[in-house]
This record gives sequence, C-alpha cells and structure tokens, in this order.
Amino acid sequence: MALSELIRLHDVSVVLLAVSVCFLACYTSYSLLARAVGSAPRRRLWLVVGGAFATGSAIWATQLLAMLAYQVPVPVGYAALPTALSILAAFMISGLGLAIAMSRSLGRQLLGGAVIGAAIGTMHYVGTWGWRLQGDLQYDTRYVVGSLVVGIVLSSIATAIGVGKPVAVRRLFATVVLTTGICAMHFTAMAGMTVILDPAMALPDNALPASWLAIAVAADSLLILCLSLAGAILDERGTARVARAAAERLPASEARFRQLVDATYEGILIHTNGRIIDANAVMAELMGVGIADLIGRDVTSCFAEVSRLPLLKHMASNIETGREAMLVPAKGNAIDVEILTRATPPPFDNSDIEHQPKVLAVRDIRDRKLAQAQLQYMACHDPLTGLSNRRQFIERLHQDLARSKRDGTTVAVLCLDLDRFKQINDFGGHSAGDDLLIQAAKRFAAGVREEDTLARLTGDEFVIIQVGVTHPDGPATLAERLISEIARPFDLSGQQTVIGTSIGIALHPGNGETGEDLLRAADAALSRAKQAGKGIYRFFEPDMDARLQERRALEGDLRQALAKEELGINYQPLVDCTSSRVLGFEALLRWNHPLRGPIPPMQFIPLAEECGLIAQLGAWVIRKACSDATAWPADKLVAVNLSPAQFRQPDLAKEILDILAETGLPAQRLEVEITESLLIEDPDRALATLRVLKQAGVRITLDDFGTGYSSLSYLQRFPFDKVKIDRSFVSQMEEDEGSMSIIRAVIALGKALHIQITAEGVETQPQLALLQHENCDLVQGYLLGRPMPLEKLSGLLSPDSKAPPKLAA
Repeated sequence: MALSELIRLHDVSVVLLAVSVCFLACYTSYSLLARAVGSAPRRRLWLVVGGAFATGSAIWATQLLAMLAYQVPVPVGYAALPTALSILAAFMISGLGLAIAMSRSLGRQLLGGAVIGAAIGTMHYVGTWGWRLQGDLQYDTRYVVGSLVVGIVLSSIATAIGVGKPVAVRRLFATVVLTTGICAMHFTAMAGMTVILDPAMALPDNALPASWLAIAVAADSLLILCLSLAGAILDERGTARVARAAAERLPASEARFRQLVDATYEGILIHTNGRIIDANAVMAELMGVGIADLIGRDVTSCFAEVSRLPLLKHMASNIETGREAMLVPAKGNAIDVEILTRATPPPFDNSDIEHQPKVLAVRDIRDRKLAQAQLQYMACHDPLTGLSNRRQFIERLHQDLARSKRDGTTVAVLCLDLDRFKQINDFGGHSAGDDLLIQAAKRFAAGVREEDTLARLTGDEFVIIQVGVTHPDGPATLAERLISEIARPFDLSGQQTVIGTSIGIALHPGNGETGEDLLRAADAALSRAKQAGKGIYRFFEPDMDARLQERRALEGDLRQALAKEELGINYQPLVDCTSSRVLGFEALLRWNHPLRGPIPPMQFIPLAEECGLIAQLGAWVIRKACSDATAWPADKLVAVNLSPAQFRQPDLAKEILDILAETGLPAQRLEVEITESLLIEDPDRALATLRVLKQAGVRITLDDFGTGYSSLSYLQRFPFDKVKIDRSFVSQMEEDEGSMSIIRAVIALGKALHIQITAEGVETQPQLALLQHENCDLVQGYLLGRPMPLEKLSGLLSPDSKAPPKLAA
C-alpha cells in the first residue's frame, strides 16, 4: 500500500493522539526502570511492575487508537477474546523484557528490548486477529516480517539507551526511539494489510463496538498521563516535593486532558443523575451549541422523544454495549448516533457512589448508515434501471411461494423480453440500448401492483412475480396490458422507435414447486411465445382449457364426496413429551377418490376455498370429530384445523359452540388450530372470534409457528393455550444448529408465557430425545403414531395409554 493511501485511510487527529499517548507512557516506563536499577528488591519489583504496566499500556493504547483511526466504510467491532489476549500479551511480554533489561549489561539490555519489540508485534497481530468487519483481511508476508524486524531493532536500541545512565536527555531520546519503533511497526504492518469488503457478511452480534474500545483507550490514556506526571515528579523533584509539584501542574494537566478529550471521534457528555456537568467540543459541535449551553441540561433533552425511554434504561442498567439513538441538534435534522454509557471510577471511600458521575459517549453514525444503505441497495438492485436484481428476485420468489403454500394462494411468474432489442443495441449503440431499457422498466413498473415484484435479470430480460392470483385471467390481463404499453413508440435521442415484448407465464401450484422450477417453466413459455410470432404471451401449459376442465371435474367430485359423506377423518396422537402418555388426537381430513385414489389435502383444501365449499367442509369436520370424541375417555381431547377462509364467516364461533352443544362434547376437550396467515388477514375479527371460543372453554393453538410472519405480538394479543413448532425445524434439528436454536428459544418462550409447546413432525428417536432434553411439552409425528382411522384408536384410548414404539413402523 502506498504511503499516501495509508495516510488517507487514517484519521490524522487520532494518530497524533496515539503518538502522544505512546510518548508519555514510554517516558514513564524508562523513568521507573532507571529508578529500579540498584534499588532494593521489593521496591525494584514494584517499579518493574509499574514500568511493565506503562509499556504495555503504551503498546496497547497506541495500537488500538491507530486501529480506531483506520477508516473503512462498514461497521467495525472487536472480538472479546483476541482483544483481551492482545492486552495481556502487551503487559506480560513487555514486563518480561523490562525485567531482563534491568541490568548494567548491554547484552541483557538489548535482549530485553528485543522482547519488548516482540510484545509490540504480538499485541498488534493478535489485536488485528480480533478485528471484526464486513469483509476479510489479507497480509503481505514481506511487510509482516519487516514490521517485526523494525519493532524489535528499534526497541532494542531504545532500551539500551533508556536504562543506561539516569540522565533525562537519554530517557527522552530513548522514548523517541521506542515511540518511533511502535509507530513504525504499526504502519509497516498496516501497509501490508488489505481489507476486502464483503457486504454479504454480517457483523457478529457479540463483537465489541469500536466506540466501547474508544472509551476504554481514552480512560487508559488518562491513566498513562497521570503515571507519566507522577514519574516525572518522582524523578525530577523528589518525593518530598510531590504535593507542591502536582498542584503547580494541575492546570496544565487539565488543559492536556481537555485536549485529549476534544481530540476523540466521539461526543462526550459527563453527567450526574442525568444532569450534564461537562462536555467536549465534539459534542457541542454535534448539538450546534457551545459547551456552556449544554452544562446543566438534562441528558435526554439532547435526544428525540422516541430515543429517550430506551436511553434512560440504557443509562440505568450500565450496559456497556452500544445502542443506536436519534440526536436532536439545535438546528437541522435529527442525527443517527450510537451511544455508550459508563460510570467513572468510584471515590476511594465509596461515600457518594449514588451521585457518581457517568460518561456518555455519542458517535455520529450517519456516514456508516449511508454506507450500509448504499451497500444494501447495490446488493439488491439493478444499477441501470433501479429494479430488483436476480438476488432479490429469487429471495422474494421463495418467500411468496412459501406464503402461497401456507395460504393456499396462487403465484404467477411472468418472464418478459424486448423484441428487436438486439438490433437497436447493435445499431444505436449501448447508450441507445440502455436508454430503451430504462424507459421500458418505467412502463413495466407502472403496470404492476405495489405488492408484486418487478426485476431485471440480465440484458433485456425482465421478470414479474404476481401474487394473490385467483384466476388465470389475472396474469393474462397483466400480460395484455404490458404488451400494449411496450407497443407504444419510444423516444430514443429524438428518434421514434417501435418495439414489442413477448411474455411467458407459469403458475404455482401447477407448473413447479420451487422458484427455480417456476422460473424455468416461465422461460420455456417465453420461448414458445417468441416462436409463435412475438408480441404475444403464452402460458407454460399450452392448453389452458384442459386445466380448467380438470379443475371443474375435481370440484364436482368434491361436492359429490361431501354430499355422500365419502370423505373421512384420520386421527394422529398428541403425546406428552416426557411420559409418552397420549393426551388426545388431531383430526386430519382425508379424501380417497374412488377413481383417482388418495388426493392430498394440499390439493383439495385450496379447491374447496376457491369454490366456496370450505365452510360446509369445515363444519362437517368439526361435527364429525366432536361426535367421535364423545366416546373417548374424558381426559382425551380432539384438535381440528381452521382455515383463514372459515374465519371469514361472521358466525364461526356460534357455529362451533352449537356443534359442541349438539354433540355433547365439553368445550375444554376441543382444541382449534389456526395459522399466522389468519391473524394477518383480519386480526380484529380473528381476535373477537377467538375470545368468544376461549371464554367458552375451547383451547386455542397457533399452528406452524416460525414459518411466516411470526410475531411475538400475536402471543401477547391472542389467547393461545398452545403453540406448534413447524415440522421444518424439527426435521433439521439434528444437523442444523440454527433450527435447534429456534426450537430451544420457542420452548423457553412458551415456559415464560405459560403456553404449551408442541413439536410436530417427530420421526426419529434422536429427535424425540433432543425435545425431551429441552423439556418440550408435547410431540406429534410418525415416531409416535401415524394418522389412523377411528376404528384403529382403541389401543390408545385408555386413560393412561402411551404411544408404543411400534407405531413408528
């Protein structure tokens, strides 16, 4: 790295602060070591320890301040363990070097200096090992070796000079050499370091914020300053004149301390019980007022209303991790800042701890926020048109498909490209092609809804995700509108140009289960549209009439099956996780078509919702399940699922309570299961219905928790008795630590809220063992019992019945 580039990447004011701190600490160390030579053993030990502390502090503070001065456009943090090890290395190794050098022998002095140089290198590279940012660090071996050689050689020379004759000039010269060695080692090492930014990487949650280390270094710097003053007084004035010398130098110390505080990056507020007693120049500049105008104000008055309560909690709890807030200056807009609070050292007699001053550090993070937003935008958007790029498109497609599978809705994917684009790009040049793409993107964007997604994949290839499709006519209408929009002439540098667009359409469910399959189907349909003459659209399946006829036939069969009671219910055991006792059964609707065979619920349940049969079908399931359960022992409950479409019925609660009265099943033995999508669609109506059922004694379960818009507010607002962990987490819990962590967190949340937790999809003995270890309440799955007809439940209906292992077969 060039010297000019290295200087540009460092904040010069912080670098100067680091050099000043280093100089003072090194001078203190050599003053103490010179006094240790020839002293009594006990006094010599304490002087060497003091020198080790001063030298270690010089190395640590200099390196940390210099690292904080190194500027990168992404958030930076520090891992706790490497940072602690680097501090320990600075103190221990430098102390060993001073102990070796405390001799009249030149050889021992050089060896001790070399050990101190090794401490400098060790601290730097262990410290950079703990550096955490959105990117990676690479080192040039030549610079690494060079930095170590420079640090060791200059440290050896400095130590040989500094521990010689006790002359102030020699110590001063040695201090200059050692300070040069520490700084040269750092900047040589930094010259060989390359930062490779990677926006996709996340800053670890447990990384120590740089602002916290800034305050720690500032405190350490103040301590070094005090030691240097004390060392100078002892060395030059003698112990008898310490008090008078300290009093004479106090104004200079305060001025120097003010300079150090004002040189920091952060705004500093010192307050007692929330009342500001001092501030630095940076804080005054952020607020747009003088320091005197801040003194006496309440700390919270400097912040926006939304930040005040979190700020008070932060200050009261002495949390030493950063927290974001909004600072309100005297003029202008609010400023994004990061705050860190810390108490000052307590008084020696602990007489007034309650009124002990505290430090509040305030760092301006507007540049960091802007950089993060820019990186996020660049990672998710096409730079030419501003539309979503392939990465964001794929993410949204996966999300929309997951929601579609959960809610039973249809998603359409439309692939589009511009007819004659290649000719325009070839003859008009790339500028004309880019202009055409920008104008076409604006027309496409004007034709889609806000909830849909429009993206540019590559070249002239665009793609649209249309959600909430209720009929194939929806994508067809959108395609016709877009074709008409693109057919209007384009103005390319004053020349009217006419093009067209071809569109391929694929639907889910039907044309693919995954996003990749659906995109491939839409692209194949696009190819057929282009082959058919361009300027038209085609569905993935060329004969849509056949699909519609198939759907009508299945709808007719479902109506007939419901009328003739050809549908059936299977029951799957709900088992206590600890005792394996069967607590009840979940009712699962099944349709065994006389000609087609078993038809999956995921196929006929959405069909029933679309054709208006779901209310009748749902009532039949509840009535049949309650009727069957009346013959079971009184300790066995029955659970039924309610779809979002059923909740659109204004009298759903009354219907369920009427069925309970009709069948004679106690309300406490009925459990209704709902999904999160139901709460999102109309939360007020859902809450009113659930409260009526809850007051009657019906148990309420939240199904598939964690797969959609999971919100803790649902658990607070709605009267749930039980939450079900989705089978997708259970199936991966043995291999995926993330899934295991989610399961563990949900179980802990249930314990805290007194809500039972059920894990569904348990299929292996290790899965059951893990859930038992985590104290899960209930389990359900093939290991404990497959869904079975009513007549096969007899062995599980005794009061103390347990799920036998043979049911896993």
